[in-house]
Amino acid sequence: MPQRIQLRDDLPFFDLQVTLESVTYTLEFRWNVRAGKWFMSVLDETSNTVLQAAAKVVANWPLFAYVTGRQPAGAFLAFDTTGAGLDPGLNDLGNRVQLIYFTTAELGL
Repeated sequence: MPQRIQLRDDLPFFDLQVTLESVTYTLEFRWNVRAGKWFMSVLDETSNTVLQAAAKVVANWPLFAYVTGRQPAGAFLAFDTTGAGLDPGLNDLGNRVQLIYFTTAELGL
């Protein structure tokens, strides 16, 4: 069963720690006013090293899909629950748009 990651909907910048496939990461979310978009970074929780920086949160598309380097082994998906496929606005993360993590087993890897 894919893991839904609980996100805040009341701040333009926040981070949270999540355990994905037995490894703890820090996920950082920043709202970019000029772009009108959310950006997500993944950090190593123990050393606070950035593993993947500032991927635009796009609805219904795997985040970090074409990125190489260290990152969680599975895949993140920002899912628009309305079915409209709209990217999240300032207060949409955790509400209309849910962040889902699929493990390597669920992806068949």
